[in-house]
Amino acid sequence: MLCGVLGAAFLIGAAMQLDDIRSAREEMGLVATAALENAPPSLAFATVALGAFRGLLVNILWIRADNLKQEGKFFDAKQLAEWITTLQPRFAAVWDFHAWNMAYNISVAIPNTQPEERWRWVRNGYELLRDRAIPLNPNSILLYRSLAWIFQHKIGDIADDCHRYYKKELALSMRAVLGERPDSALFEKLAATPQTLEGILADPKVREFVEALRQVDSAFENR
Repeated sequence: MLCGVLGAAFLIGAAMQLDDIRSAREEMGLVATAALENAPPSLAFATVALGAFRGLLVNILWIRADNLKQEGKFFDAKQLAEWITTLQPRFAAVWDFHAWNMAYNISVAIPNTQPEERWRWVRNGYELLRDRAIPLNPNSILLYRSLAWIFQHKIGDIADDCHRYYKKELALSMRAVLGERPDSALFEKLAATPQTLEGILADPKVREFVEALRQVDSAFENR
């Protein structure tokens, strides 16, 4: 009898805390409540009807998005990825997929005679990671690495036919921070930084940071 009374009391007490817990989760951004935009009625209905089983819907959409990418239907894959990030904003792999699809797949699907259009998609890719994905997943090394890769490889390298245009546009966008006539001493310091991994790791603080990365992410091993 006593156990039953205590059990009922605990259940009532727990139920009374639900509203506070739910409010705290919403304040901390732990609840995905945003509605899907431009989604087919069937998908919008399924999102509401499935409730806690929305993870199942996300898995189905994720498989479909990956198949569309393999088929070269990058714009369709982009829309699905957008819905998935709305349903599961803390699914870092989808943010990575979404950004890569825009910066690499969609951009190169545009002729190199339209560098401004290519740049728009490259910019969309890194802005998605920087402004939306990372704030929602601040501890995801995957997203930081993907963001750095777009700058280092897509913009900084020469693999893309329009890489010079990307560099110019990025430099122009930095005027808001550096000013019209930035101090050349800053760039001289950047130019004087080590050009090899061994040189970079000569700094004890950098070496410690890299070792920490290697311990938590296998992608940094042997690098």
